[in-house]
Amino acid sequence: GDATKSKSFLPSLQRIGRSNAVVEFVASGSRVRVYIPAQTCLITFLISGIECPKGRRQLPNGQVIEADPFGEEALVFSKEMCLQREVEIEVEAIDKGGNFIGWLFIDGVNLSVALVEAGLAKVHFTAERSSHYQRLCSVQEKAKADKLKVWAAYEEPKEDVVVEEPVERKVNYSKVVITEVTDAFTFYAQKVDNGPKLETMMEELRSEMVDNPPTAGAYVPKRGDTCAAKFSQDQQWYRAKVQKVEPGKVSLIFIDFGNKETASAASLAVLPAAFQSMAPQAHEYCLAGIALPPDEDAKRDAVDSLVNDILNRQMKLNVEYKNSGMDCVTLLPDEEGDD
Repeated sequence: GDATKSKSFLPSLQRIGRSNAVVEFVASGSRVRVYIPAQTCLITFLISGIECPKGRRQLPNGQVIEADPFGEEALVFSKEMCLQREVEIEVEAIDKGGNFIGWLFIDGVNLSVALVEAGLAKVHFTAERSSHYQRLCSVQEKAKADKLKVWAAYEEPKEDVVVEEPVERKVNYSKVVITEVTDAFTFYAQKVDNGPKLETMMEELRSEMVDNPPTAGAYVPKRGDTCAAKFSQDQQWYRAKVQKVEPGKVSLIFIDFGNKETASAASLAVLPAAFQSMAPQAHEYCLAGIALPPDEDAKRDAVDSLVNDILNRQMKLNVEYKNSGMDCVTLLPDEEGDD
């Protein structure tokens, strides 16, 4: 999908609630292409709330990935239920690739529930926020008890009793704004208290670059340099660190926000000395006690959920411990900041 175009459609589709659509293609048990007559648009639609095995597929480079166990059965199941049929969809969100995510109903039957009930999918943690969660859990428990399909070899895990010495937890929440979420399930945040100081510095930097425009190509970037760089989406100057230099391009991270970009060396400039003393304002964190699932699609779902939950929001952050030098934290919504 086209992420930019998808974002423009998202608010209207969310506002409508359920939309009538026709399923034109079924790519896997949980991935379809639907046409929405009212919007005259064709979209890729990912079925919410489930982790569904995939069928045999070919990558753009020609590599063939064999089907997951029961992946072909899930594909056939979804085809038989909805291919070339009128359905209703509820759009919840979009992923980074511009694909829409939501619920699909055929004659009132929730496809997510039907797949789980048939033992062809498992309930995904993202379903917890939906009104369908209890129903999904109920049919999953029955499919698990009956050892259907994906549950054929399932055995209830044995609980190991671990006695841990009590450790007093230190609580010192600080207010932050989440500025970037990475594909590695980490995120960057700025401290709210430093916001006014950062804004003033940014305004002064941009005024300086306008009053004394740099000569294109005069600056030769080196790995580890802090420089001035224009962000492609707004063409404004920011502080950036050079992460990698290659012929014709430079990999950057904007140190006050955490987002990354590739730029031409000629478009960069020396950062004036007056703007080098302030410490980078974006700090990288990870969530305490959370590990990404091994499945690549489940990883993408987790990252997309984190983006939808925290990006550009003001939160309360508490550092719980360090892991490999990175602060692992707890995040809570800052009700005051969201008002």
